[in-house]
Amino acid sequence: MQLTNNNKKFEGMRVMMNFLDDLPTLPYIFKALLIFLAALMLLRIAGKRSLAETTVSEAVLRISIGAVLIQPLALRNEWEAIYAGTLLIIGIVILAKIQIWIPKSRKFINGVPSVLINDGQMKLEELKKARLTTDELQSALRLKNIGNVEDVELAVLESNGKISTTLKPNKAPATKEDIQKILDILAQNGIRPSSQNQSEAKTPPLFQEAYDEGDIVDVKPQIH
Repeated sequence: MQLTNNNKKFEGMRVMMNFLDDLPTLPYIFKALLIFLAALMLLRIAGKRSLAETTVSEAVLRISIGAVLIQPLALRNEWEAIYAGTLLIIGIVILAKIQIWIPKSRKFINGVPSVLINDGQMKLEELKKARLTTDELQSALRLKNIGNVEDVELAVLESNGKISTTLKPNKAPATKEDIQKILDILAQNGIRPSSQNQSEAKTPPLFQEAYDEGDIVDVKPQIH
C-alpha cells in the first residue's frame, strides 16, 4: 500500500516536470525579468524572517533558492527553476511552523545559544565550541560601544549568529528617567547641578588594544 502511494507521488512529480518541459522558453531579457519577479514573490511568501538574520537551516534554504533561481539564466528551462524555488520556500514555511508547533525542535534545528561571557569573565571553552577567537569577541563588543570585558554581565551567541550583551547594573548607561530622578532629588535638597571640569577620559581597554594593534596615534590639533 505504501509502495503504491510512493509510486503515485513520483508519477505526479513526473507529470509536473513534463508539463514544465513543454512550456515555451522565453527570450533572455524576459527570462531575467521573470526570475526576478518570481524570487521577489517567493521571498514575500517566505516572510520577513527570510530577509533578516536567519538560523543555519534557513540560511541553507535561502542560499539554495538563489542557486536554483539563477540557473535558468544560463540553462534552458526557467519554469523548472521557479517550481524548485517554490518547493524550497514551502520548506522554509514548514520548518518555521514545526518550530512553532513543537518548541523542543528548535534545539535540534537551530541549536542552542552559547554563553560567551558570564560576570565579566570569558568562557574560553564556549568560544572554542563556537569557533570564535577572543579578538572576534572583543571586536563584537567594541561595535556595541563596550570598552571592557569586565563591564559585561552576560554575552550570548544567539542561534542566528548575533551576539547579545547585558551590562552589569553599575555599568549600564543611565536612562532619561534615572537622570530625572537624580535631578529631582537634588532640587528637593536645594542643590543646583553645575558644570565642572572633568578629568581627561581614559581610553577603555578594548579600544586601547585596537589602537595599539593598528598603530593609531592620537594627534591633537595645533592652534596657529
